[in-house]
Amino acid sequence: MREKTTPYLRSIAVSASIADQYYISESEPFADDTYNDPLHEDDHEVVKGLVHKYSNRALIKVSYQCAAHCRFCTRIRQIGNAEGTLTDDNINNIITYLYQHPEIDDVILSGGDPFYTAKLTYQLLQQLKEINSIKVFRIGTRLPLQLPEAFQSDAVQLLLSLIDEIAKRRPFYILLHINHPDELTEQALATIAMLRSHKVTLLSQTVFLKGINDNYKTLHQLYTQLHYTGVIPYYLYHCDAVKGIQHFAVDIEKEKEIATQLTATLSGIACPTYIIDVEDGHGKIPVPLNFINENNGTITDFKNTKHELK
Repeated sequence: MREKTTPYLRSIAVSASIADQYYISESEPFADDTYNDPLHEDDHEVVKGLVHKYSNRALIKVSYQCAAHCRFCTRIRQIGNAEGTLTDDNINNIITYLYQHPEIDDVILSGGDPFYTAKLTYQLLQQLKEINSIKVFRIGTRLPLQLPEAFQSDAVQLLLSLIDEIAKRRPFYILLHINHPDELTEQALATIAMLRSHKVTLLSQTVFLKGINDNYKTLHQLYTQLHYTGVIPYYLYHCDAVKGIQHFAVDIEKEKEIATQLTATLSGIACPTYIIDVEDGHGKIPVPLNFINENNGTITDFKNTKHELK
């Protein structure tokens, strides 16, 4: 995956927490020939662009195009490849499959970044909204953190109008991938505020990244700011086991301790669920935190007082 940033990102990359997410370091392993698919999305791709891994949910990869390339991307094997962009025939095949599988009631649009390819996403949503068996819509994006000015474009504004139309009848979630409070600049916050004015629920997703956000203070600040901004923290991920990005992975015991501290100090609605997407497995698994000790039958409360587990 080649390095790709935006003028906006370059202007704020004075922060190492931003630069380290996008710029290739001299110590970074080069692994273009060994990138893997640890979550086995390719094995569950039923038609091009449609991944049906869970019985009632489906992932649609609209394209492999993003405004910028994150060095820790789970889909590093694909991102930037023009061959991933859906054609009219691909969209028709996806729509046909979804009509044939009414058990799929929840669709997630990802990629790539669906807002970066706004016209294509608009075309896809125009057809998806006619499928009555789909009850919930989600879009995953980093565009507000990578190119906030894009949300002023006619194409994105038209897409948001369509999202509003759909959201009058069915829940619509926008999942913002945010890893560090330095990403919440004035421009990014203004874009998030604009999104809040639409008929959507904003959630956040974060990946533990070594040397970037693997400490309690950074994540507490991030989730507090998101809480104040009206974004609900959703998932806090252990970095996926993609070959070539192992240098971003944090020790799980360290992650558990940080997640335990976050749970003890944040409001419930401001605290994400810490999960591991199991390699070669099935499901996003919540990781037990350090509150319960089954060996001695105790539970520790938020003031570090131990109690008998009954």
